[in-house]
Amino acid sequence: MTNGLYYIGDNPEKSLEFKYQGSALSAILERFLSEELKQIRRFLTSIKSLDLLSPQLMRKRARKSDDDLGFGGEKLSAFLHNLSENESIELINHIQKPFSPTFKSFETRAKFRGWKKLFVNEQFPEGELIRTEAKHVSDGLLRLLAILSQMMTSHTVLLFDEIEDGINSERVETLVDLLVTAPKQVIITTHSPMILNYIEDERAKESVILAYRNKRGATRLKGLGKS
Repeated sequence: MTNGLYYIGDNPEKSLEFKYQGSALSAILERFLSEELKQIRRFLTSIKSLDLLSPQLMRKRARKSDDDLGFGGEKLSAFLHNLSENESIELINHIQKPFSPTFKSFETRAKFRGWKKLFVNEQFPEGELIRTEAKHVSDGLLRLLAILSQMMTSHTVLLFDEIEDGINSERVETLVDLLVTAPKQVIITTHSPMILNYIEDERAKESVILAYRNKRGATRLKGLGKS
């Protein structure tokens, strides 16, 4: 795209007709988009990006979720509150068996004016059940609740940044395995080469893309399976 013109493939250049909304693709009016660009925009708008997940925000109370965690996970308690019984059981099983045997359940309580507060129940070998408010729950468990709960949403594409942050290193492989087999398209960004060790070679060659800078400082992308 140069001088206010854009083109796709061998097609002739077209001028940009747009109203400003924050990015070039979102700014171009629908009627001026080619079918290829329409498909790209539909794909991008279907992505749920969770690259700003913050345990500090996830510990807060929330009122409404609208089937969404919010940009940083600040609506986690309200989102979990709205899950069906079967969805809650499925989420508990996803966390309890592979990640934390002491994790028994989570619960939410509606407070004054609809604010939802999140609690986690854990049971240790001594047999005592301990209920912990979200503000005292570990970063890793909160991130697992947020990440795995997204399997119950209508989003078809999920984007996670630095998936290993806050997760016990012994559990990262299990998390990657779950996301690789998820019934949604999952995009993971990471600076850790360790993640590559957890992906089967053939799948890695097909799906992993390396981002790097060339000698001129320009960003380039290269598929892992390409020479």
